[in-house]
Amino acid sequence: MNNDILALKYRPKFFHEVTGQNEVVETIQSSIKLEKIHHAYLFSGTRGMGKTTIARLFAKILLCEKGVSEEPCGDCSSCKEIDDTNQIDLIEIDAASRTKVEDTRSLMENVQYAPTKSRFKIYLIDEVHMLSTKSFNALLKTIEEPPSHVKFLLATTEAEKLPDTILSRCLHFRLKSASNDIIISHLEKILQSEDIKYEKESLTIIAKNSYGSIRDSLSILERCITYCQKNIQTEKVLKLLGNIDLATIDNLVLYLNNKDEKSVIEAIENIDESTNYINVIDQLIEKFFTIIYDDISNTKDNKAKFAREDIHLIYQILVSSKKDYVYAPDKKDYLIMILLRIIQFSNNNESISDDIYSKYDEHKLNNNDISNDTVEQDNQKNNNNDDSQESSWLETYVNLNLDGLLLHLASHSVFIIDETSNEHFLKISLHKKDVYPETCINDLIKVIKKHYSIDGKISVIYADNLLTPMALNAKSEKIDIEKRYDRIKDNPDINKLKKVFNADIEKASIKKITE
Repeated sequence: MNNDILALKYRPKFFHEVTGQNEVVETIQSSIKLEKIHHAYLFSGTRGMGKTTIARLFAKILLCEKGVSEEPCGDCSSCKEIDDTNQIDLIEIDAASRTKVEDTRSLMENVQYAPTKSRFKIYLIDEVHMLSTKSFNALLKTIEEPPSHVKFLLATTEAEKLPDTILSRCLHFRLKSASNDIIISHLEKILQSEDIKYEKESLTIIAKNSYGSIRDSLSILERCITYCQKNIQTEKVLKLLGNIDLATIDNLVLYLNNKDEKSVIEAIENIDESTNYINVIDQLIEKFFTIIYDDISNTKDNKAKFAREDIHLIYQILVSSKKDYVYAPDKKDYLIMILLRIIQFSNNNESISDDIYSKYDEHKLNNNDISNDTVEQDNQKNNNNDDSQESSWLETYVNLNLDGLLLHLASHSVFIIDETSNEHFLKISLHKKDVYPETCINDLIKVIKKHYSIDGKISVIYADNLLTPMALNAKSEKIDIEKRYDRIKDNPDINKLKKVFNADIEKASIKKITE
């Protein structure tokens, strides 16, 4: 039955059959050619990259009865035994199920004994990061100075969990994720070999849902073959994997661009209940990347005309929202809220009230008003303390090196220190309440605490008429426009044109000329 499983049937038996890891394979083959074989190797990477497969092929070469060469012969008894996983001198250990120090000590006691029939005794330890600290200590001495007949091949998905003492004693190979093109090409070869019909677009969808894992792509392909009854069609693959069709994605993007909340909600409500909503988020992430990529390269005229800053912000919102997806009680509602949040965030034409403008002007006057009366200066300082801090926040938040959602939050907020009570407050514009996720607010608080070296609590307050960086910049821009208008409104040439064409000056269109 195992021969019917694609991941096992098409598992590489030679290095030239390995897909997507050319650099690793070439390095190993070069070391064999130069007769520089190390005593310990570590293969790391995400699942399904070929870590264990490459380790087995390396062991196959080292134990091949016809000699150590760049490829195993595949015909000798040793090669066939490794293919059947019963070569006595290749000891495969699943560290996830043998974490106890007693297990490791027992293995290390047998290291000193010579191999039964081969030139080497090879220990292949899979998921080696699962070993306990004591197990690593028991392994350390042996892996540092093993007998000449012993080789260690370690594989892990989490190399960062290995002690530095182990890492420093291994030749470390980091296996990279396979590109979609490589996965598609690999799947095509398999389908042609299996004589199964397929639509090319369906393989693209499978590749994207594999996230760079060759093994995952084969597992998904196996499901698709069964579901589609050996005729793989794009529409059926989309339904099986919980994706939605590209036309719906395009419509969602247009609705977001038009800030059409009602159409967004209707579109999501009409999606099939079998949809995997996290896949929809991924599809939108890919779509917005394509939009800005095409915009930069001028390769396509997209119907949705987003501002560059909005695309960056939307991309960040979509990516950040994935980490909270698991906590949402209703996944469809959560997706709707994400899209509505995008509409709210991307509205850069924020309405700034006249109260903020007047407060801004008054604040500027107070800051520039120099009085000889010390008492009056002290009173003014107390009355305008918050205003001063609001103004200084404009300079501070720029230096925090924020981007995406955090930058957007900071531009609609003000950090205040109450000098009387020594309390700290993050004031956020009231009209942005319930827009920013709690994780985003907490991340900004962490950044502020680090910047100001604060150990205590920072309270969050929502308030009207704040002098946020967004409000200050809007007011500054308005003042600049008025100044530019005042400089040209009495120009005789301009007035002559106004009279001839019966026209007026559009203030916002007056641009400052830079050298």
